[in-house]
Amino acid sequence: MVGNIASVCGLCICAALMCKITEKYSKEQAVLLVLAVTAMIFLNIADSIPSILDKMDTLMAYSGLDREYVTILFKALGICWLTQFASDICRDCGEAAISSAAEIFGKIQLMVLSLPLFESLIDVVTGILE
Repeated sequence: MVGNIASVCGLCICAALMCKITEKYSKEQAVLLVLAVTAMIFLNIADSIPSILDKMDTLMAYSGLDREYVTILFKALGICWLTQFASDICRDCGEAAISSAAEIFGKIQLMVLSLPLFESLIDVVTGILE
């Protein structure tokens, strides 16, 4: 695990240095390098997702909580990560307006995703007040 973290951090530092050197000559190639490195990191992360999901299933079985809440949590995490990734890439390309649009879209998607949680909360509060 520590070796994996060190490898990814080393890769990120080397890629950042290569981007700084490359962007003087070709901004497009620097962006492609960033996309390639982030894709490699996401593929590395994908290997650990099944074990995380298995552990979450076990924890959910012990807790007795509704599975829908954990599903919403993971979807929200995915929206946050992807939105941040897209926004950072757009900002690196000098496209602040597109970056802001991606962030706003991600926030709206989080609101839509969380509506069932708000409904449950309102049901609980209404039940307590009655």
